Parts: sequence; structure tokens; C-alpha cells
Amino acid sequence: MTSFGSLFKVLGMQRFRKMNDVAGLSLAAIFVSLLWSWFTTGISSGQVFSVTESWLGLASMVAWILLAIDNEHVYTRDTFRLIPVSDMKLYLINLLASLSAFVYFGLIHLVLMGISARIDHKFLMDLTHGVADTPVQKALITMGLLIILVLMILIWTTISFAHLVVRVLVYLFELVSHFGVSFQGDYSPFIFMISIFLGLAIVEAIINIFLLKKWGETIAN
Repeated sequence: MTSFGSLFKVLGMQRFRKMNDVAGLSLAAIFVSLLWSWFTTGISSGQVFSVTESWLGLASMVAWILLAIDNEHVYTRDTFRLIPVSDMKLYLINLLASLSAFVYFGLIHLVLMGISARIDHKFLMDLTHGVADTPVQKALITMGLLIILVLMILIWTTISFAHLVVRVLVYLFELVSHFGVSFQGDYSPFIFMISIFLGLAIVEAIINIFLLKKWGETIAN
């Protein structure tokens, strides 16, 4: 049987390289955009942060889509399904590889955003009046990041379960938006939402493993 470490390395390294490519293209796009502005109208206060945020937001969507595609290919290609490993181990390692790659890209995202925020520190402080440094804001940001991470896992498992369940995804995003707008200092709704998302992801993962074992079919390479 193939070991956990060797299989994770095979699945993970390919995805980490893709995340590096996406990050590199994002940096190039940010550099070209700022260089163009510098030569034409000049770089205004706050522009470094806004340009960086815009390109990285788009890059995050691209990164997630690429990982979702890689995630599904593992279940539908002979190359991976013929690996001597149990269906459960294959499913969990595949999901972990995608999650690790996405977290890795997220860390790159945070570092670049931190650098741009440092450059435009005065602009951002004037814009937020320092509220971003309050404990409430920090806790809210942490909860938001956890929700995004768990939601990514849930969507990946949902794609594996039904490839595209539009109504479910729309409802989940509306739920996130509702809690964000109605926040009144009580963190329990966020904790409840994280628990619901994670619980659904676990249930769907179990169903996916069962279906993968009983009816999963591969496509010849």
C-alpha cells in the first residue's frame, strides 16, 4: 500500500507549483498595473493596496478553481485510481493536498497584502480611523478567515458529491452575508455557522468515499 507521505507529496507538490505560478502571475500583474499608473497619472495614496487587493482577489478565485479541477481529476483518472491505496485514504489525502495548497496560497496572499498595507499605512489608518486594530475587529477577521476556509472545504466536497449544486452554494453565501451584516458583537452565530459547514463537509465526505468505492468510474488517460 502507498504510504500517506508519498501520496501526499505526489498530489501536493503539483498543486503547490500551480499556486506558485498563480502567485507569480499576480505579482507580475500588480507590477505592470502600478508601473502603468506611475508613467501615466502617477500612483495615488492607497493605490498600491487597492491594486494588490484586486489582483490577489482574482488570483484567489483562479487558484481555487485550479485546485477544484485537480481535486476532481484524482477521482476520474486511471493514473490515480490504480494507485494501491484505500478509497478513504485517497479521498482524504486528495482533499488535504488541495486544502494545504490553498492555505499556502492564502499565506502568500496575506504577506503581499501586509506589504501593500504597510506601504499605504497612513491612507488605511485615515480610512479606518484605527478601528482595524481593535480586539473586536481582529476577532471578526479571524472568524471570517475560518468561515472562508471551512466553506472552501464544503464546496470541494459538494462538487465531488454533485459537481455543481448551485442552489446550495447560493444559499450558503447568502447565509455568510446575512451573518456579516447583522453582526452585533455576538460570535455565537459565526461559531454555529462554522460548525454547520464543517459538519456538512464531513457528512458529504463520508458519502463521497462510499460512492467512490461502489460506483466510481475512471476515464482512460
